[in-house]
Amino acid sequence: MPSYTPTLASLAFAAALAVPSLAAAAPPEDPAVPEGTASQDNASSGSTELASGDKFSTATDIATEDASAEGEVDPHANDATEFDIALGGIFNTGNSTSLAFTGLSNFRLRRTIHQFGASLAGNYGASGSDTPPPKYDTDTGNVQGLVRYDVFFAKRWTAFVQATGRHDTFQGLDFRMNVDPGFAFYALNKTDHRLWFEAGYDFQYDLRTDAALPVVDENGDPVLDMNGEQERLDKFQLNHAVRLFAGYSNKLSERVGFDTGLEYLQSVIDPQRLRLNYLASLNTQLVERLSFAVTFTLRYENQPLPNVVKLDTITSFQLAYRFF
Repeated sequence: MPSYTPTLASLAFAAALAVPSLAAAAPPEDPAVPEGTASQDNASSGSTELASGDKFSTATDIATEDASAEGEVDPHANDATEFDIALGGIFNTGNSTSLAFTGLSNFRLRRTIHQFGASLAGNYGASGSDTPPPKYDTDTGNVQGLVRYDVFFAKRWTAFVQATGRHDTFQGLDFRMNVDPGFAFYALNKTDHRLWFEAGYDFQYDLRTDAALPVVDENGDPVLDMNGEQERLDKFQLNHAVRLFAGYSNKLSERVGFDTGLEYLQSVIDPQRLRLNYLASLNTQLVERLSFAVTFTLRYENQPLPNVVKLDTITSFQLAYRFF
């Protein structure tokens, strides 16, 4: 499989509309908004990547420390039903010819201490030339999905289980599934200032593409076995890992917010196998439901498939709209 080199098309999602979903535990719940008052949360933190710990959401979850303690607590105060959908793209001609499309939808349902969320995202990009006949080479293509259940059983504690799926031929994956049960603890739990940690278990199942199976050396030459035939990787791979995540959110002003988070996955089968996911996002609310975000996403895997680079990064500038 050819080595992936980022091109203009692979970064074209910087201009795409996106409304992200929850992959890490979302920040705690803001105080209930009085009836008739519109929420001033930003529509999005910007990232279109679905992963177990490199995304944020303005979807709120548990009561904050500075919420009013007067009166009886309403168990339905934080109930919510949310649905977001977004489509975007870019098309260039001339000296640089490229196209890219992205789509995303997100659903969240909260009732008392129970919450369910689901997300689906897809990205496609290609580059080529204007010389007739026009021809495009795909350099970005993936589909991702996420489902997650949370139960908020204590003031600072939540338990969750989530499952993610990813199809990405440029990573040599026909399908990758991750199942992540765990617990989250909110060390700092203010309306505009949050710090939380997650710990749990990660089960990973990889179904590799046929093109990713032949083993090659650093120069791209075939690696032969004792019989003179090229070595091949297994079609399937299972991995068990410890999952750790730390998230930080700071609402710098009424309309500007900063989010960052780091996820670490350490295999318990092979000590040399690990993955890192990092996200930083600065977003500003333009109007009630429309916001602008600048995000940086990093993915690192120290034992990728042959001809797959270890590090992927995405820097994006996005407009996002929240329907309800």
